[in-house]
Amino acid sequence: MKLSRLLLSIMLTLTGCHSNVRDSSPSLLKDGIQLQQKKVTTDEQHAKVIMKATGYTYPVEFSVRRASDPDRRMEVLGTVVDSGRGKVFAWIAKLNEAANSATFKHFPQLETQANADEPFEVSGRSHGMGTGNTYSCGPLNSTFTPERSKVYQVEFQFIGLGCEQHVYDVTRPGQRSLIGA
Repeated sequence: MKLSRLLLSIMLTLTGCHSNVRDSSPSLLKDGIQLQQKKVTTDEQHAKVIMKATGYTYPVEFSVRRASDPDRRMEVLGTVVDSGRGKVFAWIAKLNEAANSATFKHFPQLETQANADEPFEVSGRSHGMGTGNTYSCGPLNSTFTPERSKVYQVEFQFIGLGCEQHVYDVTRPGQRSLIGA
């Protein structure tokens, strides 16, 4: 009897440790092997938000908060990694993307829908250990109000020893305009 109470209290304590974040990120147990992240479309009530990382191959974790969500905690959507597309041979970038997606659940980009005409917050952060060093950048937060049927890109950029996060309207292919500048 005492052992079952002890186990129950330990389980309740451990499950409450991460109550400041909601985690919707993909996992191997929950989603199996994925070679790419699920795609999202726009419609008359929603915008599409794409999250990417550029400038270095450190993984970046993205979280979001929707204005209409009664749960005010950030929701972790997942982790992205710049695969080097456009900088290394295409086959190397594709191999990097497949390996990162299938094993670590680190995608070249994440996509989600956002309610139109409501504030939408995106938080990006990167931290970890490399060979002989540690790094940490963020969390960086961007809040904007998406418009109906538009496509936005939130880009976490590694610049020198620091990082920046910017939001762009990328609705028209080949054109991108900075939001909130």
